[in-house]
Amino acid sequence: MKKHVAFLHQNYPAQFGPISQFILKNYDAEVSFFSEYTAKPVEARINHYFYEPQKTGHEKNPYFFSRHFEEEVANMHGIHTSVTNVLKEEPDLFVGHAGFGTLGLLHCEFPEVSKIGFYELFYDATGKITDSRPEYTSPKANRLRVPLRNATQLVELEYCTKGYSPTPFQKSTYPEAYQDKIEVLFDGIDTNLYSPGEVLNSTALNRTWPRDAKIITFVSRGLEAMRGFDIFMAAAHKLCQKRDDVHFVIAGNPHTHYGSEMAHLKGKSFKAHVLKQHDFDLSRFHFLNWISEPALVDLFRLSDCHFYWTTPFTLSWSFFQAMSTGVLMLGSNSLPVRDVLMDHVNGRLIDLYDIDQIVDTMLEVVSKPNNFTFMRENARTLMLEKFSFEVCLPR
Repeated sequence: MKKHVAFLHQNYPAQFGPISQFILKNYDAEVSFFSEYTAKPVEARINHYFYEPQKTGHEKNPYFFSRHFEEEVANMHGIHTSVTNVLKEEPDLFVGHAGFGTLGLLHCEFPEVSKIGFYELFYDATGKITDSRPEYTSPKANRLRVPLRNATQLVELEYCTKGYSPTPFQKSTYPEAYQDKIEVLFDGIDTNLYSPGEVLNSTALNRTWPRDAKIITFVSRGLEAMRGFDIFMAAAHKLCQKRDDVHFVIAGNPHTHYGSEMAHLKGKSFKAHVLKQHDFDLSRFHFLNWISEPALVDLFRLSDCHFYWTTPFTLSWSFFQAMSTGVLMLGSNSLPVRDVLMDHVNGRLIDLYDIDQIVDTMLEVVSKPNNFTFMRENARTLMLEKFSFEVCLPR
């Protein structure tokens, strides 16, 4: 008998694009997807439905401490309305991103249907696990409401059948009472696309640096403190004084998506603030903003060294994609990075705030690339054996 799986996320396809296609390809199944937005055209054979969060009446003047929970409840209610209006029969399975409140109200309507929640991170009121840096602390009111930010996830944890988190670190942030409900399951990356290879003249990447330059890369959704944009720039500035053939290529929007630095700064962006900290030779820095996936692949292929820095938070897909492409990874010595990167084995771990160590390591990588070939190869092998679609999706 054909099974029916319904995915729920604010944005289509998000984390669920590859797994929904895998199900359609390998099983006799119907796949539905409920979302508020679409980031890509909907794939053939997927029944896509929009939902609209319910109005709370407080949109213009929300109560600060419960604002996030109220938005998420409005999301839950909108999903519930759409699902119950659209589906004439119960599906066999719901899969949703727990942080958005996708599954919360469905238990009332579909108590017998299994529900799997995607659990990304549980906010820590003690500050040990945080999306802020010590020098850019959150305002006191923001810190006080941290436990309330978890309210939706606690509802989801109570009523879900099972849950999963992408990495051991991310799972470890959840309460002990729910650890048995959550498995570590990574989404998977396309290791066929993100693979070592030559960069053709027809590349989608706009190259504005000399062809023979050494390239050190930084990639992030936003050029923000939580992802160490300022750390990278400080190290790059010092390295510029030591070698004149190294260029720095930065891909990411000049916005802060996570963290609290903008509460401390009066500038237009964290990028603008950072660029005022040193007398940068901007002819050596190449800001690409947001780039396409084919361009990102070629950027990693050209990179001699990739810098990835994060506080204890979620790991970026770009971290895995870079390792899969075979670039030498410099990763911050933080809990989530250590789940994947082993120092002197498949990359280099760098102390979070030791600029001199970062510069020395970058200098060694670009000066003696052959010494790091085995680390690049080990990184690629790890991605194939543990983090590829071929391994992750069947799990």
